[in-house]
Amino acid sequence: MGKKKISFNNLIEKTDCLGEKCKRWVTPKRLSVFLTIVYMAGLIPLLWIGYYNYPSADDYSIGSNCRQAWVATHSVLATVWAGIVRAAEDWLDWMGYFTSNFLMAIPPSTFGERAYVLTCWIMIVMLSLSTMYLLRTVFVKVFKADKHVSNCVIMLMLFITVQCMVGRVEAFYWYSGAANYILVHSFCMFFYGLLISAVYDTGKKRIFDLTAASVLGFLVGGGNQMTALNGAIVLLVVIGFLTVQKKWKEYKGHIVPIAFFYIGFILNVAAPGNWVRAEGTNGMNPIKAVFVSFYYCLDYCLSEWSGWPVLLLVLILIPLFWKMVGRSEFQFRYPLIVVLFGYCLVSAMMTPPLFAVGSMEAARLQALTYTMYILVLTLCVGYVTGWVRRKAEASSERKEQTAKDTHFSVNEIWCILVCLLLFAFASVITVIPEPHYFTFSSALTDLANGSAKAYGDAMKERAVLYNSGEKDVVVEPLTAQPALLYFSDIKEDPEDWENRGLCRFYGIDSVRVEKK
Repeated sequence: MGKKKISFNNLIEKTDCLGEKCKRWVTPKRLSVFLTIVYMAGLIPLLWIGYYNYPSADDYSIGSNCRQAWVATHSVLATVWAGIVRAAEDWLDWMGYFTSNFLMAIPPSTFGERAYVLTCWIMIVMLSLSTMYLLRTVFVKVFKADKHVSNCVIMLMLFITVQCMVGRVEAFYWYSGAANYILVHSFCMFFYGLLISAVYDTGKKRIFDLTAASVLGFLVGGGNQMTALNGAIVLLVVIGFLTVQKKWKEYKGHIVPIAFFYIGFILNVAAPGNWVRAEGTNGMNPIKAVFVSFYYCLDYCLSEWSGWPVLLLVLILIPLFWKMVGRSEFQFRYPLIVVLFGYCLVSAMMTPPLFAVGSMEAARLQALTYTMYILVLTLCVGYVTGWVRRKAEASSERKEQTAKDTHFSVNEIWCILVCLLLFAFASVITVIPEPHYFTFSSALTDLANGSAKAYGDAMKERAVLYNSGEKDVVVEPLTAQPALLYFSDIKEDPEDWENRGLCRFYGIDSVRVEKK
């Protein structure tokens, strides 16, 4: 019995020794660098496959005015003006989101088909930078968190957002859908970050924050109505809070960007074009749309979007947030209210499409809502973890002592490492039967099997025909439809709306697919 006891004690000592070594090696800075490298490496296949990306559908029909302006003048100003005119016409005749209409009117292919490869770069870079800016502002400026621990949280959250993205074709590779939703969402993240930064910055920097926030606020208010409605709700809560707390004198500079946002929002929802479009759709009445959006939020978020990657994200975030809030003086008193508000915010994303068209089937709608869901989930996990830690802290001395420790505790390290190893193992056994499970694995699969190149070569050959001077063009059907790049194609019927849009884009009389 004595020998067994000694052996068990030796095992405990070795485990403690290993834990101390891990504590010296796994520092917040090193973990931050590692997760940043992982996130950046995961983007390489996404950007690589973008080389074979080509426009389709609305890229042609909505972008035709600017394309013809560029071909006729080769003037950037003339092209931009054509986009403004197109947005104004759509505001009157089709849809009120003038910011989105303008962005969609100038796809990269306006300046040449090969410029379309910039689509995924624009969307992924803007989503990454805007999310990093907002969360870093919240974590570091508001909660005084360690910048390395904050970056760990941001990289993990972005990895799950990008690599598990729902509707990833329309989120990153189809410009018209991505510009309307992901790009405007990125503008909104910058807008929130600038408003928060203006609270803590002083002098010229604060003036810049408020000026930039005013411009972005107007653009976000005039963007897709899912993001615009979310912004209206968030700012309404801010207005109510400042009014109740009687702090408007302290934050009077924020009145300007908030006013600019609501000006854009009112122009958006009151546009004559909204009523024109509504005549041809079967949307829900407003009250029903609100209640159904609450149900859809539960159904999509819990049933479809919360797989094992999201579960492991939550588990990894808990020790990171536990460490992060140790340096904050914030008390995290209202976890239930914050979680309920987050639920309402994600639900509100679904209300405009349910009201307008009666469904959430479009992949681009789901992509935007999923992006907001992961963001809100991350913030809610952080708030609830902060509340639990405050409850667990027995004394101010203990809090002061843990706040000064810049290293992870042994328990925090074991939790993080186990979750990361489990995530790596689960990823390997998942992509073997489901190679398109992650965005990066989907890109690698289509690059390896040659479908991305075959698609790109076929679209390149078509572009040569479109620019050949022929007025009636016949093309062969596509032999490959890579999962990340293919959205839609022209039809055999030359009068199909996609065919007619492509004709306007290139200035030809007709185009059709000739099936073999």
